[in-house]
Amino acid sequence: MTNNLLVLQSDFGWVDGAVSAMIGVALQEEPSLGVHHLTHDITPYNTFEASYRLFQTVEYWPEGTTFVSVVDPGVGSSRKSVVALTKTGQYIVTP
Repeated sequence: MTNNLLVLQSDFGWVDGAVSAMIGVALQEEPSLGVHHLTHDITPYNTFEASYRLFQTVEYWPEGTTFVSVVDPGVGSSRKSVVALTKTGQYIVTP
């Protein structure tokens, strides 16, 4: 089952246009997305903190929801993303 819910998380903060750019890229791919924010205040590059925030939240979202977590010093490199499907049917995408 899929839906049009996208939940974003990052270590970008809210002081520049990075979060808005993420939203714009997503909406270019699928204009009907419902975009939501988990947090953008993860301590820079702290993947353990980011994992914990996902752990706290994912189970409460409907099956088919996609979470994108961008907390990584190598963002923007040629490295491929990783996608996991949880046992309750949510998708988690990380760099």
